[in-house]
Amino acid sequence: MKKSMLILCTIVLMLSACIKFPGEPVVTIRNYKIDFKIGGLNHTVGEANVGFPTEPIQNFIQQLSIVAYNTQTGAEVARQTQLPGAPNFGQISFELPTGTYNFVAIGSQTEFGISQFYEADKNSPVYAAYAQANFQYWQPSFSSLDKRYKTSDTFFAKQTGVSITKNQTLEVMMERIVGLLNVIVTDRSDYSIEITSEFSGFRFDTAVPFSTIENDFSSAVKHSKDGPISFYILKNQTPVNLHLGVGAEPTFQILVAKNKRTTVRVQWETKTYSTTVE
Repeated sequence: MKKSMLILCTIVLMLSACIKFPGEPVVTIRNYKIDFKIGGLNHTVGEANVGFPTEPIQNFIQQLSIVAYNTQTGAEVARQTQLPGAPNFGQISFELPTGTYNFVAIGSQTEFGISQFYEADKNSPVYAAYAQANFQYWQPSFSSLDKRYKTSDTFFAKQTGVSITKNQTLEVMMERIVGLLNVIVTDRSDYSIEITSEFSGFRFDTAVPFSTIENDFSSAVKHSKDGPISFYILKNQTPVNLHLGVGAEPTFQILVAKNKRTTVRVQWETKTYSTTVE
């Protein structure tokens, strides 16, 4: 009898826990739609990153990624990536609950990973906290010996501490984070130029480039006949190394500012050069 009463009491308690009494508040979590309007894109290094493009965004970039982070915890809460062929390329929306967020947008002519660089793992996303998060151009190997020069025209924007309490559209003004290095040899028409020590990653929190792979031996070699050689450069706070020929010495250390065109005019025979920035 006592056992039956105990079972009955347990059932009554369980049922009462499921009953909503009049006047009790109902807790619901509402999501708000966040749209993004992408601006600042242009075709020419040196142009100001202002306004909104009047032509399709895929004319400027081949990958667009937008990531949302919880401002308080730093955790990633949403991410979308678009590649060529995606319907409505450049139109990205999130559904997020009330809160405060950091938003990051990256666009590039070269495909990249979010907080990862090994291309074989691109279908296994990595979710890093905002303080450690970054983008990195995809690489074919973990080895620094196989690291490739991948830098192309690349744009970045972030908005921090954004309060979400309603549906809204965020205007995202992208900033070009690469510079253009032009090399002109004045006394030779057929020549090769190598660039080493270029970076291939960019941190979201500090908005600075960094080296993806330890002991970076990354190099880019380009050949020219009767014309200048141009390289996009991500590393903009310290110089890259310029070689007259593959692995040749001496090495010229050239600082390439973001969204600037740095032109190096070289006398091959005397191994001297001059630099202009515009």
